[in-house]
Amino acid sequence: MKNYDNWKLSNPYDDGFGYDIVSDCCGAIMCEETYVCFECKEHCEPLEDYEYQAIQKENYLEAKADAEREER
Repeated sequence: MKNYDNWKLSNPYDDGFGYDIVSDCCGAIMCEETYVCFECKEHCEPLEDYEYQAIQKENYLEAKADAEREER
């Protein structure tokens, strides 16, 4: 059983329910041992899912800003 202080300071990711490892190419779950994407079967670099989502959001916002500049 956990000590109350350790329980209070923990979060779900520390307790073994961590982030998924996804590929940097398409965000699909990937095999960590071989660095092969399950979706496209190519060698990819591993990212945690929250990192991939942050990169995709940043790319979307940049594309949106570029499109707005082109309209002017």
